[in-house]
Amino acid sequence: MDIASNGEFDNVSVNRQIKDGVFRILFDDPEKAAELYYALSGEKCTPDEILIITITTTISGELKNDLAFVVRGKVMVVGEHMSSPYENMPVRLLMYIGLLYEKWIKMKGEEKFIYGSTLYKIPTPAFVVFYNGTAKRPEKEILRLSSAFENPMDNELGQLELEVPVYNINKGMNEELFSKSPHLRQYAEFIAKLREFIKMYDDYSQAVEKAVSHCINNDVLAEFLKEEGGRIVSILSTYDPEVAKRVYAEELMEGIAAEMLREGDSADKVARITKLHLDVVKDLQSQMAG
Repeated sequence: MDIASNGEFDNVSVNRQIKDGVFRILFDDPEKAAELYYALSGEKCTPDEILIITITTTISGELKNDLAFVVRGKVMVVGEHMSSPYENMPVRLLMYIGLLYEKWIKMKGEEKFIYGSTLYKIPTPAFVVFYNGTAKRPEKEILRLSSAFENPMDNELGQLELEVPVYNINKGMNEELFSKSPHLRQYAEFIAKLREFIKMYDDYSQAVEKAVSHCINNDVLAEFLKEEGGRIVSILSTYDPEVAKRVYAEELMEGIAAEMLREGDSADKVARITKLHLDVVKDLQSQMAG
């Protein structure tokens, strides 16, 4: 496996966590996207029916490029989140779907039709988020855009809602989903192994290399990692290892803090135990309160 740095990657083209990039690289493929679609919808389709239309957007200074593809008149947006809480995902996906529709219309060269008198048809939006953080969460929960609204919706006026199912893909969760998507199961196994090696090695890059090698040798995403392992490690090489470890630790602490707040602990106590800044804990508390 060639782990030399690949020049096509730079600091602004990657996300904070390697696993975030691995997910998109893995499923940014019509065959695997078709498998994922079947697992989520129960409808089988062929890779030829899948059109990947993922885009890169900048929100709050961070690049976001959640997986998106069109299949059978639907546009499926698949997000991933590694830490808790993730209550703002509906707002993020609302912003993302608008840009996707703009790209779709431009791709088809039909901008002028949306101003015409004939109803212009667009792919039906569908959303899903996968959670693989360390804080305990249920197998599945539903997030709603309306939870973020400052005031209740007025039945006399136009309304907007966006519902997002969140699936917990940690070990022991959503076995039925895993049974329909072997690649999703193996991805979850890879992330679990990555976490294990991060605890074992002080060098973050070495931990990733070890996790990749282990999974190849144990037939976990083996073909994918043989082809893309060098690319994955190249993505990681753009980070300062100490920063990477700190980000991982911070996300872990935020997950613990969210769980403590959910159980009724005070912000002061949570900050004291997790060593997070009190303002960070209070902001977390506000997000959870909606």
